[in-house]
Amino acid sequence: MGGSAGQGGINSGGLAGSGGAAGSGGSGDLLASRPLNVTVTPGLHEHTFLASAADPAVSFNDNAQLAKFDNRAATLMGKLVLTFGGAGSTAGHLGGQGAFCTKRGFHVLAIAAFQDYNVGLGDADFYGDARRQVFEGIEHTKLGDFATIEMVPADGVAQRTQKALQYLHQQAPDEDWGYYLQADGSVRWSDVIFTGVSHGASNSARFAMLVRVSRSVAIAGPRDNSCQDTDPAACGNVLAATWLEEEPATPIERFFALTGTADEQYPQHLFAMDRLGYVGEPAEVIGQQPPYGGSHRLVTPAVHGDLCGKPEYDAACNYAFGVPPENHAGVP
Repeated sequence: MGGSAGQGGINSGGLAGSGGAAGSGGSGDLLASRPLNVTVTPGLHEHTFLASAADPAVSFNDNAQLAKFDNRAATLMGKLVLTFGGAGSTAGHLGGQGAFCTKRGFHVLAIAAFQDYNVGLGDADFYGDARRQVFEGIEHTKLGDFATIEMVPADGVAQRTQKALQYLHQQAPDEDWGYYLQADGSVRWSDVIFTGVSHGASNSARFAMLVRVSRSVAIAGPRDNSCQDTDPAACGNVLAATWLEEEPATPIERFFALTGTADEQYPQHLFAMDRLGYVGEPAEVIGQQPPYGGSHRLVTPAVHGDLCGKPEYDAACNYAFGVPPENHAGVP
């Protein structure tokens, strides 16, 4: 089955506040130099491989990485979804959002990102520095603060993503994982969506502050603060990550979040969304339909945990990930 860029899923229409088709194409985005070229037999295609299989330079956190792609979807999205798990995870974690996106025509990749560290050390700078270190594989924290390890680029999400795409394109060229690489071999971040749950939700927002991506979708997050009031204005001088005040590399209208009012971290999620400047006011999704008044701050009566992949949240997750109508139901 051939898939080509330009069939609705990689359209940039409706990004600002509408949850329209996921895409790039805005000013500052890198554009693909060629169409998506998927020729593999229609079906679910899965790959599991160690980080070192893709990059011999890996010597730390050499855990399993996962890739999934299902080209039975009506529209191949031409977007790469990177998924991140909760605190303590070190191997690739697809989660509910990974399964959800696989069924809707995205290429989905779970990198072995190191997340077995305590991000809350009472230091406002540490939150962002540690997450940046995980993304870049470059030291931004003092040795002893960050899990008593030293990282190199081969340990970081950025290089592991690049090497995984190169590896997958070599192993399965007919699935066209190489579409997300530029001619010089670098990752085209403007066709990447960051998503994660809990600790990974904060990663999805933090990483989108560092590079310009198609979207960031935080599930049960983002957090990185100690605000305990649902009204951020009432929080006073709480401990909050300094990265929440940075100028994002990704336009803020591309940031989405879905969190639960029964989640004990709910006030902290609202605070982070407010500080970052997410579009709109908190909008209940149960019993409502997209576009939820144009809001990107989506709430539901849920407890802390994964939400995408549960039928009651399909509409909200389709909206957050910019899934076109023909892909809404997902493949079986």
